[in-house]
Amino acid sequence: MNKRYLKVLGLYALSSLVPAILFGKEESATKWVTKTAAGYSIFAYGLKAMTKRKKA
Repeated sequence: MNKRYLKVLGLYALSSLVPAILFGKEESATKWVTKTAAGYSIFAYGLKAMTKRKKA
C-alpha cells in the first residue's frame, strides 16, 4: 500500500476516534472499525480519482 494512503488511514482513524471518545458515543469497537473502514474507503477512492484527474 502507498505510504500516502497509510498516512491518510491513520489521520482518518484518529479523526473519527477523537469525537467518539469526546462525545461519549457508546458504540462497539466493531461498529467503529466498520464505520472507519467504510469512510476511509470512500475517501481513498475520491483521492485516487482526483489524482488521476489532475494528471490527465
